[in-house]
Amino acid sequence: MSEPKGRTVGGTEYSWCKAVQGGTGVAVVALRTSKLPNINRLQKALHKLQNSHPILKSTLLQHTSTFSFLTSPTPFLQLKIHDLSLNLNKPNDAVTISPLQQILEQELNNDSVWRDASLNSNEMFFGSIYALPNNVWVIALRLHVAACDRTTAVLLLRELLELMEEKEEIVSEDQNDKKVSLAIEDLVPREKTKKPLLARGLNVLGYSLNSFKLTNLKFNDSKTTRFSQVVRLQLNQDDTKGVLAGCAWNGIKVCGVMSAAGMIAGHSSKRGSKKYGIVTLTDCRSTLQSRLSDNFG
Repeated sequence: MSEPKGRTVGGTEYSWCKAVQGGTGVAVVALRTSKLPNINRLQKALHKLQNSHPILKSTLLQHTSTFSFLTSPTPFLQLKIHDLSLNLNKPNDAVTISPLQQILEQELNNDSVWRDASLNSNEMFFGSIYALPNNVWVIALRLHVAACDRTTAVLLLRELLELMEEKEEIVSEDQNDKKVSLAIEDLVPREKTKKPLLARGLNVLGYSLNSFKLTNLKFNDSKTTRFSQVVRLQLNQDDTKGVLAGCAWNGIKVCGVMSAAGMIAGHSSKRGSKKYGIVTLTDCRSTLQSRLSDNFG
């Protein structure tokens, strides 16, 4: 039987570990389905994911001045089942929020296990199934961003769906014995780390979201518990083509348009002069030289 293996977190991972304690750093993907999930098959597929990406079967150990990953030789995730078919909470807002979004926001705010400083170790990956009215189910995956960021979580969901379609097979001991990958800072060739531009980029990467200080923003209510909400913008195909064409014609990047739309929406909702902050994250792994693999952990 293999023994648990571990390593100290890298700079970016450390930044996310600290960020979670401040109320961010949680990645959630949710899938709505009208077909009853095969729980046994889903459980096995999630275990395959953990074997393919060992960081997902790691626990986060908290030390005096840093954190480390301890990777189990065997997957251990257990799905939690929630029956909301009779008691789904109805939002108080005038705008109707879909059950899928309610569950997504609930999972985003379910970070107490990672924010509790008294706990010396925590799992990095959780899975839940929610049963809703009218024969609808939601599968939710919640991850610590030190293990898997929001963009990678989407790829993880895609991989999970592919595994659900595969025929079942016996998992060998060798498949369980993969090691956690190096920290992202350690994946850069040593000769390239001396280049000023790349070195500065690594610093920015290490700061991560934990460094953003929107000091011009003031909370009207600083005592109530903070929580995260999701704003969804949906465009049909014609509107999307119009936005892209407008960006190309005016030489404006899509991220700039999205930021402006967020500002306008926030201003319109308050109907007055307020201060807002917009943080835009761009997935640039495909434009790196060499291209950063979608595989992780």
